[in-house]
Amino acid sequence: MELKISDNLTLKQKLDHLNTLIQDWYPDYVGFAIAMLDNDNNLYSVYRSQGYGVKFPDFIEAIHKSSRLSTLRETRSPDIIDDMTCHLPSIKHIHQTLIRKSCLSSMATPIYNKNDEFVGIMFINARIPYFFRQNLNFFNTISLIASLFVNDDLNVKRSFHNIIKTILLISHHKDPETQNHLKRVAEYSRLIALYLGKRKLCNGHFIDAVYHYADMHDIGKYMIPDEILFSTKIYTPEERQIMNEHPELGYQLILKTLKQWGGITDDNLKIILNIIRHHHERFDGDGFPLKLKGEDIPLEARIVTVADVTDALLSHRPYKKPWPLSDVIKYLQEGSGKQFDPLCVEAITKNMAKASQIQKQYPDHLIDNGMKSAG
Repeated sequence: MELKISDNLTLKQKLDHLNTLIQDWYPDYVGFAIAMLDNDNNLYSVYRSQGYGVKFPDFIEAIHKSSRLSTLRETRSPDIIDDMTCHLPSIKHIHQTLIRKSCLSSMATPIYNKNDEFVGIMFINARIPYFFRQNLNFFNTISLIASLFVNDDLNVKRSFHNIIKTILLISHHKDPETQNHLKRVAEYSRLIALYLGKRKLCNGHFIDAVYHYADMHDIGKYMIPDEILFSTKIYTPEERQIMNEHPELGYQLILKTLKQWGGITDDNLKIILNIIRHHHERFDGDGFPLKLKGEDIPLEARIVTVADVTDALLSHRPYKKPWPLSDVIKYLQEGSGKQFDPLCVEAITKNMAKASQIQKQYPDHLIDNGMKSAG
């Protein structure tokens, strides 16, 4: 078997190629899926080969509730089910579905990152019993290759994110909206995306990308003159027009930067640019810069819009106190279908207790310098 995979391919393309090679070698192999861990010990699917089937869940809640997955995490060794039919009275719905598709054996292997942290699981299925006992060394190697692909993808995202974070730190030093504001927006965005993922409205790759890139939404603000960006006065129409250029300025900046850098895949680039350019669009079409309406606004931007406003309302600023949770919920619900995507509002309002925990986990440390960003 010859494995020649270009670095320019997306994670999905690399894993698709790996899946095809395995199928060529082992006719009884069915397919594999990869799920990554979030901060609440839930797994969300980031890849599912075509042969694996659409029934593999996009979201597996609280892996500590699964003895198999918990053991996998603790032992760091593959877990193999030799014959699913031997466990018929006790197996879960997903395994029953696999049996109906003639998938009779299963192997799960843990994925660790370069810091030796448990970050996910690879699930592999085959059509015949005891398949993985007979081919264990080969599929251990396959799981290591898949782990390298996953970690390479994570490293690219983190490398790029570190570059952007440096830009944000340099640009953000005078802004009363602290670095923890950016972190909270990312966390709220993932909270919303996970809720939508449970409803099959997005997949694990999308959730992961939104989380990594949500804090870039306002990068264009720092191309706005300081006397406007940090003005304590009500903007004139001319100043408001300049301020409203920041999504387009950020879009052009990152577009040029990333095209020259060349280290990010096209699907990630699209998500990044959509967040930056469209997070001030309104669901009713009365936003900017393009006055997009409803689902014409990219989902990633609709998510970040709600996350950003939620944090603004919950946070202390030199010019305002945090709003009570009840008032935040009321404001978001009143804006549902107008300023905000109704499903994104539903997602955050049903998880407001978790949002409050995020707020406490990443508090602001503000110095009242008499300035505010009015944009």
